Amino acid sequence: MAAGVNWCEFKFRVWHLLKGHQSLRGVYTCTSVLYCAGEESERKHKKYTKTVTLPRTDFPLRVDSQKKLDRDSFLYEKCEFSTLYSWQRRHVQGPEFILHDGPPFANGKPHMGHAINKILKDVVTRHKLLQGYRIHYVPGWDCHGLPIELKALDGHTSLSAVTIRRKAEQFAREAIANQKEAFRSWGIMADWDKCYFTFDKQYVKNLMQQFHKLYEMGLVFRDVKPVFWSPSSRTALAEAELEYNATHSSTAVTVQLLMQRVPDAIRPFIPLHGSSVFALIWTTTPWTLPANQAVCFNPDMSYSLVSVDGHSGKVYIIASELVGMLQQKLGRQVDVITSFPGSSLEDTSYIHPCRSDQVLPFLPAAHVTTSKGTGLVHTAPAHGPEDYLVALEHSMHVECLVDEDGCYTEGAGPALQGLPVLSKGSEAVMTLIAADILHSEQLVHSYPYDWRTKQPVILRASWQWFIDTNAIKQKAIEALKAVKIFPDYGGSAKSGGGLMAQLERRPYWCISRQRVWGVPIPVLYHKTTGAPILTKSLINHLCCLLDECGRDFWWTLPLDRLVSKEVLAEHSVSIDEVEKGQDILDVWFDSGFSWSCILGGEKVADLYLEGLDQFSGWFQSSLMTSVAVRGQAPYRAVFVHGFAVDAEGRKMSKSQGNVVDPLCITHGGKDKKQEPVYGIDTLRWWVACHATQHANIPVSPNVLEASAEAVHKIRIVLRFLLGAVHDLEPDIDQNADNSWYFLDRYLLHLLFEFSQNVNQFYESYQFNRVCTTLTNFITNEVSALYCHLTKDRLYCAPVDAPERRACQLVMNHILETVTRAVAPVLPHLAEEVFLYHPCKKGVNLFQSAVVKPLPDWHQPEVERVMTLALEVKQTLNKMSPLTNTQQLVATVFSSGETLTLLKMLQEEAQSSWSQLTEILQVSSVALAERRSPLKFYMELAETSQHLCGRCRRFTAHSSDEPCDRCQQVLDKLRAAK
Repeated sequence: MAAGVNWCEFKFRVWHLLKGHQSLRGVYTCTSVLYCAGEESERKHKKYTKTVTLPRTDFPLRVDSQKKLDRDSFLYEKCEFSTLYSWQRRHVQGPEFILHDGPPFANGKPHMGHAINKILKDVVTRHKLLQGYRIHYVPGWDCHGLPIELKALDGHTSLSAVTIRRKAEQFAREAIANQKEAFRSWGIMADWDKCYFTFDKQYVKNLMQQFHKLYEMGLVFRDVKPVFWSPSSRTALAEAELEYNATHSSTAVTVQLLMQRVPDAIRPFIPLHGSSVFALIWTTTPWTLPANQAVCFNPDMSYSLVSVDGHSGKVYIIASELVGMLQQKLGRQVDVITSFPGSSLEDTSYIHPCRSDQVLPFLPAAHVTTSKGTGLVHTAPAHGPEDYLVALEHSMHVECLVDEDGCYTEGAGPALQGLPVLSKGSEAVMTLIAADILHSEQLVHSYPYDWRTKQPVILRASWQWFIDTNAIKQKAIEALKAVKIFPDYGGSAKSGGGLMAQLERRPYWCISRQRVWGVPIPVLYHKTTGAPILTKSLINHLCCLLDECGRDFWWTLPLDRLVSKEVLAEHSVSIDEVEKGQDILDVWFDSGFSWSCILGGEKVADLYLEGLDQFSGWFQSSLMTSVAVRGQAPYRAVFVHGFAVDAEGRKMSKSQGNVVDPLCITHGGKDKKQEPVYGIDTLRWWVACHATQHANIPVSPNVLEASAEAVHKIRIVLRFLLGAVHDLEPDIDQNADNSWYFLDRYLLHLLFEFSQNVNQFYESYQFNRVCTTLTNFITNEVSALYCHLTKDRLYCAPVDAPERRACQLVMNHILETVTRAVAPVLPHLAEEVFLYHPCKKGVNLFQSAVVKPLPDWHQPEVERVMTLALEVKQTLNKMSPLTNTQQLVATVFSSGETLTLLKMLQEEAQSSWSQLTEILQVSSVALAERRSPLKFYMELAETSQHLCGRCRRFTAHSSDEPCDRCQQVLDKLRAAK
């Protein structure tokens, strides 16, 4: 900067420079131009510097590195972020908006999934607060579960239940503290001293009471059923605890089973082709063959008796439609001897594949198809849900030969006992039946894995507790029809269709787990009969023990303390005849009843907001429990979001080294050049801008840099607006009237529509469209249009001129509306704006009154006039031979309605000071009537007027004197002195 040039004059020169270059038009602070005037220019214009009313504000243009962290901390304290939730609960009188928080696991440090989820929830609640709602949002944590228990075990196998529980609780509390600190730093509005935790005494008591209530209603029962079982975790798993490995490889075998009694329909053909008849089955789980109890067929299908390569001695039964597939698989000639209806297989039998002394039946079943295999289905009721239903229908005893470690029991025979079924056990089975394996192949297919240990699971029958979802399924589906799902993906698996489909096909819900870190299933069992003992008096007694002895009471107290005399008397048993259960409740049962503990018996949440995976998890468990207990859904709307991925779209994982830490985004990494401090504004903008568009949410340096740049652009414009209203009196009349310029009223009209659109996007949770609408409006309508066109009026008109005050009032309305629109996404920036606002001293934005655009702002007739004027301006810019259109005189020829509309902006035939001149940014405009096929046309010529040294417009009569308008301002200023 040249010596002797002060900051005010420097800004004035920058404005002069920008004003003369259309390519740089917009808010003057949008660029860092170092303009050094020559001595002559400096002398000529210095005398006018103090007569121009330039924007003035202490609001910083940039906040870099450590200053970002300091600013965020300062705003958190100064603007009372920590007390905002409790403040609004006390003071806001509007209707209540309930967002029920799905509890994250108290496991590990904060990650990008936490940032996405919590920030989206905060955007929702802050928007609702600004709309006058009283917010009900209680954050919580899911404190139980296997991941935490495994951390507590840390490889040990001999720890006592109490030791495991205490170590797990300590780990959970540490994780909660770390996560809570991060959530608070992101500006999440909540009462962080009154959260809910699933290991709280009141929460645990509620769960035991709800379990008993479902039991009394007949919706909870105990039975032996095949459930997903994780040998690596030694517990049953729910569907939501599985992840499917698409690259899993299984050995699939086609096995021949010797028929003991053959169908009458094929007897005449047997002497001609051999004496042995075999049924062909196909399975991808050879390890289940020792548990085979039947072969299922479809009576409505056609079956064939076939020979292979014409060999005598063996013939085979297979579904007629699959003969060709068998021939292709074997690579040998397969000839059909005869075909017969499936109903002919009734009352037939075969020899067990692993036990020659057992004869087993063929049974009809509708689940048998010709989509793959042989059309004859190996059935092991202990290891398949459809197999189990067949066993129920035919009153078969369910035999399970696999223990909790996934190994064969003694019942499988000495050759298999103790072998793990998924490895050596499966190999041993195939060795045992090698003579009967007609074909084997490796099949790569999707297979369920334990989502925690990343190891394959099995289906295994065991005694478990279940919720009878069939009994409440239809009610749940009906309740779900009234629930709004956002975003709407057209009924796909990403929206309500996915949840609906899962409900329709779910037969039961296993709610028991064979672990210790959780809520005990409060049941006693009769030692002899195994009958459960569960009464209201038992639950009441256990709740008292929980209060008295703590949450470990089930594991620390002796049986005679757990069982009251009243309970023993109710069931006519002695203490020696009962034993306590060893299972705990499924964590989805824990969290699924959170509505009951947090919302009470009657309230329904306005919104549940979680990730896509919760369609099979919390959304579903909450729905089922609420419908079961009170006959309605716990939520009116559900919003789902996707998950963070890297720049290549890969899921984040430690093994791939592509995990992004949200703390690194807000605070920067070790190398600040590679990982700069972006601050909370950038993190929140990234979430709002990207998390509502796609299931995969990219995180990369380029994406974060774009988010930071978008926030900075908003900051620049807000800073200009703050500077423009620096001398605006707080008590000035803010209402518009018809004496205001059309441009002013047009901006209010646009501002009204902008506010309506943004509010609609907020209400439909389209936060990406909120961000797009904000940036487009600020960049185009506010900066490039209004701020650019009104600079002359704002800077050079008399300070108290009505046209200047109108301009300031419009900018003040823009400032307030835009700040409130951006506030839910960027609350720190919004509160910072209010700290520097000359009319908002001491006012916290989120504690201020509700402000909405006035209906009077909506003026379509003004839009009609301005649309025409901007069309003329666009034509002028295309025609202009000069970069600086201020040097031009424009003559606009039109007639009829077009001329009438243009005269509303300029009554005189020619003017340098009309509204139209301001819009077109020329020296002067002449309006002339002339009929033409065109709506209008124009002629451009260079002006004979001179450049005014004060306003930098070509409106002066000579180069040595200011223009008439500026001279009047100067005269008035001299008179005031």
